[in-house]
Amino acid sequence: MVRPSSRGFVLPLVAVLLLSLTLLFTTLLKSAGHMNPVYARFKSDFENFYKAESAVLLHLQGFPSGYYPELPPVQAEPFGPWEKICASAVVDSSGKAPGVGELCFVAGTEPHGVSYWDWTNGMSAYRADLEKRLQEMTTGKDLYGNRRYFQGEQFMSGAIHHGDLEMDFDGAVPSANFWVEGTALVRGKAHFDTLRLFTSGDVVFQGEVSVDYLELVSRGSFRAEGDVRFRGMVLASSFRMQDRARSLFPTAIVATWSESDENETAQNSEDDPGGILFPAFIEGKRKIWGRL
Repeated sequence: MVRPSSRGFVLPLVAVLLLSLTLLFTTLLKSAGHMNPVYARFKSDFENFYKAESAVLLHLQGFPSGYYPELPPVQAEPFGPWEKICASAVVDSSGKAPGVGELCFVAGTEPHGVSYWDWTNGMSAYRADLEKRLQEMTTGKDLYGNRRYFQGEQFMSGAIHHGDLEMDFDGAVPSANFWVEGTALVRGKAHFDTLRLFTSGDVVFQGEVSVDYLELVSRGSFRAEGDVRFRGMVLASSFRMQDRARSLFPTAIVATWSESDENETAQNSEDDPGGILFPAFIEGKRKIWGRL
């Protein structure tokens, strides 16, 4: 038999427990309700990115865009010596109205299975294409004799006849494009977003020169020394990397003969995460090296 004093203690305790449990379950239900839209957006974004990646991979396998109607269309275009491949993806991570974004990758050619003729024809075509593009970029900008630049300009370009080019300055340049009948020397602490050079003579990079995107074709040799950094395409009769000079993946350096210790005719950068990757203008199987 429960005494009145005990009953008076137990009833308030039970009431407090019931109230606490009610509040706890109400809070959990509200939290789950708030999480549902977030989970739904996350699931939708994940599915859309998966579809975009699948579309790109199928494109690399040779399937035409639109072959699978449920997948987004794929666009492919040249990206210097590489290829830029994009697929649309609807993204709604902000909780607002869905927006259309792009999932883009940079691709090149796997070296396996590439024939000697495909390799040489690709290199010859690239050499001719770069010279043609630089001639178009420098139309009306014919310069004669040696040219020296000791101060960076917003945009630097020109066709230098019967002379050499020297760029020795500290600072940043968005774009520099030169066709040079002689040699080219680039030194100082210059930083180039884009640098394109086509020369008849040797090319030397010295100092703390850095180039985010380099296209260089030289009938002479190429030498980089000091704290030089660059990424892109180099085609020369020979090359030498000295001191702390480094190329960044996916750089391709191609030479008829090499002064490097490895004595290779083609090399990629020291930071290469996925092995040798040929430029996309070489016929062969495509391979993704990174996402833009």
